[in-house]
Amino acid sequence: MGQDGGVLNGRWTVLDVDQAQVRLRSGRIGLVTVDVTAPVTSGSLHIDDQAVSLELVVALDRLRTSNFLLQAAARALISRHQAQALAYRGAGQPEQPWSVTGDATAGDVTVALALDIRLQQQSAHESEVELTGSAHLGRVHLPLPGLGTVDDFGFRVDARLRIARA
Repeated sequence: MGQDGGVLNGRWTVLDVDQAQVRLRSGRIGLVTVDVTAPVTSGSLHIDDQAVSLELVVALDRLRTSNFLLQAAARALISRHQAQALAYRGAGQPEQPWSVTGDATAGDVTVALALDIRLQQQSAHESEVELTGSAHLGRVHLPLPGLGTVDDFGFRVDARLRIARA
């Protein structure tokens, strides 16, 4: 049994969908860093004595960034790969801090993604978790003037999500 003593065992769903945000941030690409947020449209966390599993759907077609050129480029990339939504499904061991590994799939792109899940606040019916992780896509062609191809495009993921017992 995990360190939570079984108190968190069960199925939890993400609250405030469409307002809950996942942040994707790249390393430096030339002179810029790609830093976008996208809303979570659904999600669940299942915990029992044998495993923990996480499912998330993120609306990439509604991503936002503070730089309009980067936002236009990101949306062009999403359209090129028909990647309007990113679906993630990961699983891991029930000991805290939880770590899940799985695939993030968006359109014709699938990326292996490991996420750490840390409990931030806990109650019997509603809690908050923080997700962090990173992935590498390898060579990516970005539709940005002056950048074109990035040989090793990687990004970090972070999110803080409120969850409630389902």
